[in-house]
Amino acid sequence: MGLDKVVKDISEKTEADCKAIAAKASTEAAGIKTAAEAEARQIHAAEMAKAEQAVSRMRQRELSSAKLDIKKSRLNAEKDVLEEVHASFTRQLSALPGDRKADLINKLVTLAKKDIPTGKIFTNAADADLVKGSGYAYGGSIKCIGGILVTSEDGSINLDYTFDSILEDVWTSSMKNISDILFVSR
Repeated sequence: MGLDKVVKDISEKTEADCKAIAAKASTEAAGIKTAAEAEARQIHAAEMAKAEQAVSRMRQRELSSAKLDIKKSRLNAEKDVLEEVHASFTRQLSALPGDRKADLINKLVTLAKKDIPTGKIFTNAADADLVKGSGYAYGGSIKCIGGILVTSEDGSINLDYTFDSILEDVWTSSMKNISDILFVSR
């Protein structure tokens, strides 16, 4: 019986040691699990913050890109409108009634005489008859919608009083005002 008791004592001690080791291992495992879960939550929170920042940056880029696209579209539409207005002015100048065109050309000749009293005068082929009797020698026809081009006798001075150049000068100097009138909702 003495041996049975020793075996029983060893067996009980071994069982108690196993339970203690198992309890200690269980406690350590719970601690490791808790620490791992805490670390996982921190990593998750950090990654979520990075993702939210990335989404915010992407959203901002997309918004900026959309605003830029809208601005480009608006500017292209405004450019198209301005080109149509310019073309309309050109058509209206081309279609001036004969008496109105003759009056304008006579005023331009009078203005040119102040700087170039004698020389050659050029105009488009349709208006050639309107410059006869202007005091200038007819130099020939030029491509323009109307008006005159006068050169001094020695060719050193040119006055471009064509409707084309006058329109471009007025158009360029009035562009801001024209845009403000046409596009007041900016």
